Amino acid sequence: MHVHNDQTTRKSFPQGLDETRLTAVTPMHVCLVVDDDAVADHLVSALEKAGRHRISVFHDISDLQQSNITPDAILIGVQQFAALRENEPMVYLRLSRRSRIVVVLSSRELLDAAHILAFADAWVFQDINADRINELIDLGLEGHCLMPKQFLSRLGVDEIRLTLLPRLSDVEFRTLLLLGEGLNNRTIADQLELSEAVIKSMVRSVLSKLHFRNRTEAGVFAARQQPSLEIARNSERPSLAARSSEG
Repeated sequence: MHVHNDQTTRKSFPQGLDETRLTAVTPMHVCLVVDDDAVADHLVSALEKAGRHRISVFHDISDLQQSNITPDAILIGVQQFAALRENEPMVYLRLSRRSRIVVVLSSRELLDAAHILAFADAWVFQDINADRINELIDLGLEGHCLMPKQFLSRLGVDEIRLTLLPRLSDVEFRTLLLLGEGLNNRTIADQLELSEAVIKSMVRSVLSKLHFRNRTEAGVFAARQQPSLEIARNSERPSLAARSSEG
C-alpha cells in the first residue's frame, strides 16, 4: 500500500494514476460496516453524490458474512476492524481477498490504531476527509491511500496526543509534566512523594497511553506543548489554531 500526502492539487494523484481515471464512472458495490448511525449516514450521503454506487449498510461484520455478497469495497469502523483482525483472522483473509477494505476512524484514533492500519487497503478519517470518500475508494482500489497532510507534521501528531491527555490519571499527568522538565525517576519520585518503583510504572503507563517510543520523546512533547497541556487535559478537543497563536 502506498501512502500519499493529502493535497488538493493534481500532484496529490500518485504517479501513473490520472485524475480522469479517478472520476470515470465505474459502477461499484460498497458495503458499510459502521456501528455509529451518524457516521454511516454521513458516509452514505457522500457516496450517493457520485451516483454510481450500490450501497449496503450493516452494523456488524457477521451480518455481511451471512449476506453472501461480494462488494468491491468494504468501509468498516476501526473498532470492528480491530476485532476482525484479532478474533477472526481467517474471516479477514477471506474478505480481503474478495474486496478492498477501507477503515473508517477519527483523527484522535490514529495512534491507537496505527498497528492495524497497514492491514487495510485505505483509510478515511470521518472528521477530516469523509466528504472525499469516493476519491478515497478509487485510490484504495488502485492500491493507494491518502494520509491527511497534518499527520505528517510534528504539530499534527501533537494534536492527536493532546486529545488523549484525559486518559491519564492525575499522577500520570504530573509525571508527564515533570518529564518535560527533564527530571529522572528518582527526582520525580521525590517531588511527588512516591517510590521510584511507582514512578517507573507511571512513566511506562504514560508512554503506552500516549504512544511514545521512549521517555525522551515524552519529555520533548511535554516541554514543547507545556502551555497547552492543562487546557488539553480538561478539554474534549483543543484547537490547534489557538495553540499556534500562543506560540
